[in-house]
Amino acid sequence: MWPLIAAVVVLATACHAPPPQRETRVGYTEREWTDPSRAAWNSPAQWPIQAAIWYPANEDALEAPFVIGPPGLPFLLRGWVARDAPPASTATRLPLVLLSHGTGGSRSDLYWLAERLVQDGYVVAAVTHHGNSIQSGDLTAQGFFLFWERALEMTALLDHVLQDDIFGPRIDTARIGAAGFSLGGNTMALLAGGRLDIEAYYAYCQGPEANPADCEPPPESPFTVDDLETLIENDARIRASIESANDDWREERIRAVYAIAPAALVAMGRSGAEKIKIPLRVAVGDADTMAPLATNAQPLAESASQAELWVLPGVDHYTFLGPCGWAGKLVLGEICTESQELPRNQTLERVAADASTFFDRTLP
Repeated sequence: MWPLIAAVVVLATACHAPPPQRETRVGYTEREWTDPSRAAWNSPAQWPIQAAIWYPANEDALEAPFVIGPPGLPFLLRGWVARDAPPASTATRLPLVLLSHGTGGSRSDLYWLAERLVQDGYVVAAVTHHGNSIQSGDLTAQGFFLFWERALEMTALLDHVLQDDIFGPRIDTARIGAAGFSLGGNTMALLAGGRLDIEAYYAYCQGPEANPADCEPPPESPFTVDDLETLIENDARIRASIESANDDWREERIRAVYAIAPAALVAMGRSGAEKIKIPLRVAVGDADTMAPLATNAQPLAESASQAELWVLPGVDHYTFLGPCGWAGKLVLGEICTESQELPRNQTLERVAADASTFFDRTLP
């Protein structure tokens, strides 16, 4: 089903919902870059850096709904943007926030956070993590299991944004932050200086006390642990990546990070989280069964010296993916399930405002 969803990505010009009432128009554009220092997983081509950028646009820019799905079949809603609109003029350089999506997702997943940050004067850039996107049809076992490689993608994304002819001159390089959801929250911990202990993680997952939510591939993964073991046996590059997992992935240019429902943090543990020395805020729902609070967000927040934890009552993991269109609600199951008592839009508005406040005070 996902290849069908990804087949057509449109900016619809007609929608039943009215346009948002806001002072700042949200511009949106996409970039196709590469990381020349690395080859793609299953190709001799350079590593792809597929980026999206949200930014303050001219006041006369026309916003339209951003919808993923075939015409007339809205699966995923991605807010309102003015595609490729000229950036607004500004007398000062703007802060930048990088975004990292969850496993199986894509660069547009955290649109709800990007739009709020743009309203508050930020430029926002996101990447589709290579090999880890069901939406784009870019699927490799490496992309799903070797999650520490994501940190290098974020560094490459940052390099490209700062070198971009349009956006580079608009960025204040002393005010750079990052935010991520789910596995992207794990990426935040790595970028902030956290260190993995991959051997201890594998030992835990093979032991009697292992929590399946922390060790088994997520529902989005079309690959199994057996697939990974086959790759380890036959691919020297995979073995080299695993040997590097415990390396220092800190990106010094990033001054603060915001982790949303972070996952796979059992692989870091408290000792690894203690190495984080920059501001970190963690937002998670207490109904999250995909990345349980007790083994992910809580030990991370308790161990990092400048960390803050915000637990949202009644919120589950997929809430942070945003509302779905009617077609998505019919076929995507739990990903699109809404609570009448706690609508997703309300939760996302609260978290986006919280993240903006966090970056305002940590990136002064």
